[in-house]
Amino acid sequence: MQLSKVTSWGLILGGLLGILGFMAFGLALGLLEDDMAPADELKAFQDNQLIVGIMIMLFVGIFTYMAKSLLQVAQAVKVPDEWYMYLRMLIIVMLATLFVGMSTWMVISEKTTVESFEMVGLVGNSVDAIQIVAGSFAFFILTVFALKNGAGNVIFRVLIAILGVLAVLDILGLLIADLDLDDSIGFITWILWSLCIVGIGVLGLTTKEA
Repeated sequence: MQLSKVTSWGLILGGLLGILGFMAFGLALGLLEDDMAPADELKAFQDNQLIVGIMIMLFVGIFTYMAKSLLQVAQAVKVPDEWYMYLRMLIIVMLATLFVGMSTWMVISEKTTVESFEMVGLVGNSVDAIQIVAGSFAFFILTVFALKNGAGNVIFRVLIAILGVLAVLDILGLLIADLDLDDSIGFITWILWSLCIVGIGVLGLTTKEA
């Protein structure tokens, strides 16, 4: 199994943005504090609307590039046509809901009240749940066929297997939301997911047989 440089860079940039992009966004807006009051979060968005707009454009461009690369990985590991079509639909849903969730940031203005800001946050969280489900199913399908077909080298199979495990954990995180563990699981899986995506991209650049 071989990945082109274009495909590999899509994975690397998408994975790095997943880790560094959201951290930089949180730092720029001062959103990394624990137990931050909704009023303070609202003011951070209102005072940094230009940064919010730039970050959303960056996320849309790079994550779409990464999604294209994921579909090319699916082709490389020989996902069957009927499952590939389903996988493609899941990735489209994952991408669309991710962007819809981010777009809720754009409706925040100087006239936004704390109550409406909290309502927008609830809508964004609901959309994010759909994104997590679609993404988890997509990565689980990719993992199953990559391992079943023995695609790539040992390192690739380890990374793709981790992605499959993370997909299951994300679903469990949603199901056990009442136990208040979903945020912790989501944060851990997001970091590991990003690292695995970067790792697969680096493999594609540095080895003839990723």
